[in-house]
Amino acid sequence: MKFTRKVLSNGLTILQVPSHEAESVVVDFFVKTGSRSETVKENGISHFLEHFLFKGTKKYPSALAISELIDSIGGEMNANTGKEHTQYFIKAHRSYLGLIFEVLTDMLQTPLLDPVELKKEKGVIVEEINMYKDIPMAEIENVLEGTMWPKTSLGRDIAGTKQVVTKFNSEMFRKYMHAHYQPKNMIIGVSGKFKRSHVDLLVNKFWKNIRPGKSDGWNKVLDHQKRPRLKVQYKDTEQAHLALGFKGLSFNDKRNSAASVLAAILGGGMSSRLFQKLRDEMGVGYYVSASNDAYTDHGCFQVLAGIDNARVKETVKVVIEEFKKIKEDDISEEELKKAKDYTTGNMFLGLETSDSLAEFYGYQEVLKKEIQTQQEIVKKISRVPSQDIKKVANMIFQDKNLNIAILGKFEESKEFKDIFHI
Repeated sequence: MKFTRKVLSNGLTILQVPSHEAESVVVDFFVKTGSRSETVKENGISHFLEHFLFKGTKKYPSALAISELIDSIGGEMNANTGKEHTQYFIKAHRSYLGLIFEVLTDMLQTPLLDPVELKKEKGVIVEEINMYKDIPMAEIENVLEGTMWPKTSLGRDIAGTKQVVTKFNSEMFRKYMHAHYQPKNMIIGVSGKFKRSHVDLLVNKFWKNIRPGKSDGWNKVLDHQKRPRLKVQYKDTEQAHLALGFKGLSFNDKRNSAASVLAAILGGGMSSRLFQKLRDEMGVGYYVSASNDAYTDHGCFQVLAGIDNARVKETVKVVIEEFKKIKEDDISEEELKKAKDYTTGNMFLGLETSDSLAEFYGYQEVLKKEIQTQQEIVKKISRVPSQDIKKVANMIFQDKNLNIAILGKFEESKEFKDIFHI
């Protein structure tokens, strides 16, 4: 599957990913801004704006006008916000490409930002924050990020806090859009069944003459961690939720392929080392996973698990022991091949729809210097030798990089102070 990339004179990037087997088309707008772009007083504004743009535009003056239109064509629309990106998309039958392109364009170019809608949406955002606070599997990742990057935009919750978001006003959103929603900070991705000439026509009609503008980036996060960190947060839960995170690799680091295979060996699938150890051998918990997550200039290698409240220390020690083993012991050819096949196979399973393909290429455009196809990624992963995985493990799994977050029925952290040694 070939994709094309084009950059307009105003800096807007256009990605086209055709799929001749599809009957649908998705239009995906990415903006290179997220919670990392925010000041303390703006924390949550990227995510709030993602909601707010669906509340009415110059041509479609209400949330109902937009939703009724998309429902009437059997379409789907959604959006999401990350640390370094915001994404808006609509998916529909290919015959509606022009319509969904126009709707998204109107949302980004002429939103109403109505103060009445703003007041109502504050209640929605507050309840979304409350919802995720009530989901320990989600909250533990926020606790870990705050521990890894304290007092920085990278360590703050993407949704913000109730105290901050309820103080937003329409003018703050206008200033934020002016600072970040500029053509050179944006990507339009189109995937599915479409004619390239049709996309070119729409881009020229709606975006070619938009002035380039100046876009603000995000502040560089400086955190010179020199020793392990521990955060224990009380929550009345039936099980403890555990997260071990290490400062890892940035998105463009060439060692990411090895780090991804390392994550698969430790916590990718039901036959991975940690799943076998914690669930099948010890019976200590239900879920366990490992992942290698990357940003433009930072990274996080993390292990997550939900475990018996009474066996937290025991579990942490076992996980750390697995880190030591992979640093010191050889990896068998059989396990290495299985981890590589798991990593690439899992990637392909997640790319079977037009919207997932648009996101695959668009997200890379946001974070990477150069876009890689699926086949290029497979080739890189297949060439990772076992010694590179050990090198990455020894680089990442160090006491000075370790952060542990625990969410459960624990009042203080004293009882866990002796668990920091890799």
